[in-house]
Amino acid sequence: MKRVFFFFLLFPTFVSAGSLKNIEILNGTLSREFEPNNNVYSVDLEEGEEALKFNYELNDDGEMKIEETEYTTNIEITNKDGTKETYVFYLNKKNATPVFNELKDIETKEEKINNLEWYVGIPCILFILLLFRILVIRRKRKE
Repeated sequence: MKRVFFFFLLFPTFVSAGSLKNIEILNGTLSREFEPNNNVYSVDLEEGEEALKFNYELNDDGEMKIEETEYTTNIEITNKDGTKETYVFYLNKKNATPVFNELKDIETKEEKINNLEWYVGIPCILFILLLFRILVIRRKRKE
């Protein structure tokens, strides 16, 4: 342990302050206060909003690339020295009613499938009774 500690004293490591100096969310609320060294955040979007809108400030004149999916916004910053840093913002949308409607549709389909047992079961029972009746009649004729 002492050797490792001594090694770090000889070769100090520098922690960069993050490529993104500041970000202001225009259509939602960050889960916690922005810190340049934290790269993952959750954002509660305002009702009806689908994508993240923001103002930002970079530490140096790097290049910024934004990739958006339905539930995330990824901001990749390439610094002047070629290093890259990615910030991920998970989007929490307030309009979650379509998910509940889909669940309701699934329950309705399950009910229809459960009712299908009756539609299949009753004709099968009637068919078995009919076969039994036919066999009984044939047996009586043979006697």
